Amino acid sequence: MAVRIGIDVGGTFTDAVILDNDTFELIGTVKVPTTHESEQGVAEGIVKALKKALEEYNISPEDVTFIAHGTTQATNALLEGDVEKVGIVGVGRGVEGYKVKLDTEIGKIELAPNKFLCTKHYFLTQDNNLQKNLNDYIADMISENIGVAVVSAAYSVDDPTSEIEVMDSIAEAGLLGTCSHEISKLYGLRIRTRTAVINASILPKMIQTANMTEKSVIDSNISAPLMIMRCDGGVMSVKEISKRPILTMLSGPAAGVAGALMSEKVS
Repeated sequence: MAVRIGIDVGGTFTDAVILDNDTFELIGTVKVPTTHESEQGVAEGIVKALKKALEEYNISPEDVTFIAHGTTQATNALLEGDVEKVGIVGVGRGVEGYKVKLDTEIGKIELAPNKFLCTKHYFLTQDNNLQKNLNDYIADMISENIGVAVVSAAYSVDDPTSEIEVMDSIAEAGLLGTCSHEISKLYGLRIRTRTAVINASILPKMIQTANMTEKSVIDSNISAPLMIMRCDGGVMSVKEISKRPILTMLSGPAAGVAGALMSEKVS
């Protein structure tokens, strides 16, 4: 019997829900304590929940055709201010470059009372000194313990070449990063940059969480690829998490609505 499994890691309990893959009928649920204090972190609780689900309902790992994880990690990180400092690299030239410089300097973003997302701004003029200046900026980010960067250029939604070239150099230095064109197709540079900064600030934590959860699934001998819930009720791959973790914000409530619609067979 082919089944689908959903996993939710809460502050107190980790839950797994099993559905019939063909009829979407509920087969069963299991609940185990969330293992915050374990050396393996909450991954241990996920493994235990999956093992318990497979054993209690006599399901083999090969029967699992779909497995999804709903996470509040992104939402919690932003509400609690548990985010990384972000280096912003604006890229432009000429008179237009002056506007790019202004629009990409975001400053502090207040996430909650007394909780701030901090940024440091750099600007690259597209001339013969670009690579030298970029190398200096990367060195400064490393010295400032900035582990994640955003690259933002005007009209990159049409031609992302400059953003990609700058980000390639940043990635070669071992820093994580987000190009603004990867996050939004809006022309408004300031809004696009601000959104990319929020995305970048949760990138390291979300990659760690996704990789940890994926390992838990593999350790349970389940070969179906792990999918992560999105804020629109859909799912995304672990690879996509490494680019756009912001799409998981409020995915918990969205998953609840999607589950209710599925349960009532409403499309």
